[in-house]
Amino acid sequence: MLFYVQMRWNIEGRLSEEELWDLETKEAEQAKKTIDDGMVVGIFKVAAQRRVIGIVDVESIEELDRTAMGRLPMREYLEFEQVWPLRDYEGFAEDVKIHYKV
Repeated sequence: MLFYVQMRWNIEGRLSEEELWDLETKEAEQAKKTIDDGMVVGIFKVAAQRRVIGIVDVESIEELDRTAMGRLPMREYLEFEQVWPLRDYEGFAEDVKIHYKV
């Protein structure tokens, strides 16, 4: 399943700048592994904001939850603002052609 995930760094008053960069270095290494493994389709840092957006491909919402809550180095400092399941547009287009009638 594909998911759009929007996260915000919730670090105000909780981490020094040095601590943030040290932790973010670990997070970047983890992100590269998940990209190489195919779990992350794309990940983007929003310019001029403490926000990251990812498109992830996981087997289930449970797997996404396990990753978000237990595997991410920055899990304690990430606020998940949006998590949306995504549908492949081609499948949607096929349903449109038959007007959603089976």
